Amino acid sequence: MMNDTKKYKALVSIIIFLLITNLAMLLFFIVLDKPSGKRSKERAENGMYNSLQKDVGFSKNQLDQYQSLRTQQRQNIKPLFDKVRKSKMDFYGLIYMQNVSDSTLAMDADTIAQTQKELDLQMFNHFRRIRSLCTPDQLQKFDSTIKKVIIRMTGRPGKGK
Repeated sequence: MMNDTKKYKALVSIIIFLLITNLAMLLFFIVLDKPSGKRSKERAENGMYNSLQKDVGFSKNQLDQYQSLRTQQRQNIKPLFDKVRKSKMDFYGLIYMQNVSDSTLAMDADTIAQTQKELDLQMFNHFRRIRSLCTPDQLQKFDSTIKKVIIRMTGRPGKGK
């Protein structure tokens, strides 16, 4: 009988320990993770600006021109991102239909591809316009910086393998 009491106490202790551990993990992910998420969003939004300022050495005038290009670019690409999202939702919505012709699938996939092409051309031209703001001394630094941006945009090779 004494042995059962010891087992009971041990099980209760383990359950309490696991409960406290789970609560600590929950607090960590809910409370402590939010500020870093906020910081990473700020960094993503201001990352190019900061890189152009610190890494490339853009002047105040160049940074103002960049901000103007950035504002214009956002207005231009937002509808394209919305169109890609809608096109993909429409395309993958075809999963629920019984008989979907190959031509319908191809047409919807082509719509996605065409919009993605427009988006990529917009981004290419945007980067080209930013590059045109550089002085000859800044070009090498800009080219190095933009390579990192493009890698982030396209995903690292072999990621997830």
